[in-house]
Amino acid sequence: MKTAHLGAILASAAMLAACTTSGSEAALANYAGAQPAPVIVDLRVRENAAAPYLSVDQFTVPASHEIGDGIFPYEGIGWENGQIGYRLYLDGRFASDIFGKQVAEPVLAQIGEVGSYHELAAWGMDVLKVGPSLGIGGIGIMRGGEPVQFGSIPELSAAVEESGGAMGRFTVAAKGIVTPAGGTGGFTANFSIAAEGPMTLVSVTAQGDLPLATGIVMHDGAEFWQSRASNSTSWRYIATYGAQSENQDGLGIALFYRADQASYGGLANQTHYVTFGGPQFDYGFLAEWERGSSGVKDRASFDAILQGELSRLDQSQ
Repeated sequence: MKTAHLGAILASAAMLAACTTSGSEAALANYAGAQPAPVIVDLRVRENAAAPYLSVDQFTVPASHEIGDGIFPYEGIGWENGQIGYRLYLDGRFASDIFGKQVAEPVLAQIGEVGSYHELAAWGMDVLKVGPSLGIGGIGIMRGGEPVQFGSIPELSAAVEESGGAMGRFTVAAKGIVTPAGGTGGFTANFSIAAEGPMTLVSVTAQGDLPLATGIVMHDGAEFWQSRASNSTSWRYIATYGAQSENQDGLGIALFYRADQASYGGLANQTHYVTFGGPQFDYGFLAEWERGSSGVKDRASFDAILQGELSRLDQSQ
């Protein structure tokens, strides 16, 4: 997403929180009043299992990389602010996952180094089971009428553009993906997150006849809903809330997309998905964990946050 759009979104946050009149004002007030922490983009790699992880600004995933070989501390690149953390698998899955946080300070540097991130710790834990889905805002491909993980990305690289301050940005480039028509294609995806708020924004440019999709995983115990279509809003969202975290407590996840660039396709392959009508598109995603700083413990509180984010996106146009 363009920098100007992010600036507009941040500038309107306090005003929208003050104007909210729903019964979930407390959750929005907590969100708006959160103390900002440094935004961290974490890209660490190592040469072998005996070597330490080292931070790098850019990395090309070697062709020899296999899932679980430990080249990354948590299978890809991560990013966080004081509220939430995310990770993107840098392999053929290309799905995004969530690190729920119970503390504001940066924690990514310890994930994969100390203890298991699948177990609840003082800092938080990995709260989302991705499985074969696209996770939360991962990029996949439409094959046989379903959104699926790529399975193989012959050329894949990541570069950290901004970290340690009020914004976090990184770019991922993928090439050589086999298309349904038998050709090859690729894409470049720019990810960004601000110091306040759980939203990650993504801007994608695709090459080749590559039918891309994104979405959110659907778990048992979660409730799904969509924003109401309106001529006054240029963005839409899909969302779920329920006891769907890996800790079996409340977790809300949502995906935002532009109505003129994408359309909701339904539920397939455990993913509520949207498809895109052109090679350039923007979308966003966010998560709120019950144990996180916002105090979101029900659908109504979560939806109040979504409404605020929707208004910020629309005002950024």
